[in-house]
Amino acid sequence: MKVLLNGGVARRGLAPLSRRFGDRIELREVLADDAADVLAEKMAWAEVLISMNYDTEMPPAPNLKLLHVPASGLDTVALDAVPAGVAICNVYEHETGIAEYVLAGMLEWVVELAPRHRAFKAGDWAGTPRLGGAPRGELAGQTVGCLGYGNIGQAVARRALAFDMRVEALTRRPRPLAPEPAFLGGYGDLADFLPRLDFLVVCCPLSETTRGMIGTAELAAMKPGAVVINVARGHIVDEDALYDALREHRIAGAILDTWYQYPSAEDQAVRPSRHPFHDLDNVLMTPHVSGWTEGQQLRRWARTGDNIEALMGGGDLINVIRQPSD
Repeated sequence: MKVLLNGGVARRGLAPLSRRFGDRIELREVLADDAADVLAEKMAWAEVLISMNYDTEMPPAPNLKLLHVPASGLDTVALDAVPAGVAICNVYEHETGIAEYVLAGMLEWVVELAPRHRAFKAGDWAGTPRLGGAPRGELAGQTVGCLGYGNIGQAVARRALAFDMRVEALTRRPRPLAPEPAFLGGYGDLADFLPRLDFLVVCCPLSETTRGMIGTAELAAMKPGAVVINVARGHIVDEDALYDALREHRIAGAILDTWYQYPSAEDQAVRPSRHPFHDLDNVLMTPHVSGWTEGQQLRRWARTGDNIEALMGGGDLINVIRQPSD
């Protein structure tokens, strides 16, 4: 089986796939400086393409049987550009890391461990009951709402329930799901859902339905003490509306891991938004790392290998986005 790795994320599979398959597969890489004719030759050679990206500019791939996206998101894949006879699969396995990130963010919000640590090391006893300090909050009893209740939402819910939080959720297609939230509704329930939340976790896919789903009206419907946590895609939450709500303290804050602008090889110092979120004191922000864990990588390449095995042996593919058509 001839496997082509395209892009930095895909090339991380070189070592784990080599260890698993040895000489049962041939592995090649697309390099950043490949000339057009070299890329065309590699695409014509490939039976499996592992790539985060696919568009109409890709050279013909007459032998391709499987496009395997080494992540969950498909927003950089033009599905219609992939030849009809090619199966398309992706991988998840990021829900553990993302759920841990969400819980860490909520805990940091109520415990304020990092700023308390810095202040105390500098000699500040603020907050201690010995000097009449105000008590801090707890996660127990607070309500977390998951906008999206797939693998990530359910992983967040399991952990939140262990902290005695109330869990509510919205999903595109409400149906029995575990763990069962205190409330599970559809996207049409958003207006009633938002005012009940202390934490809103955005963990749904980006689509035409969800793009800009959280805008000015939705943020205005939330509690003044509410916190938005975005671990999905930046554009699900309107960029302007979120910045204004935070700057004007109409909501308490945000924990943001996904953004509106991303770096490239040519511009690695790009800011994540056209607005200066970094100047706000009520935002915790990270560079899209919530699901990027060692365990995620081990599990993703294991699942990718399982699909290559299935293709080689005539078995069933997993995480199928599109079956091949004749």
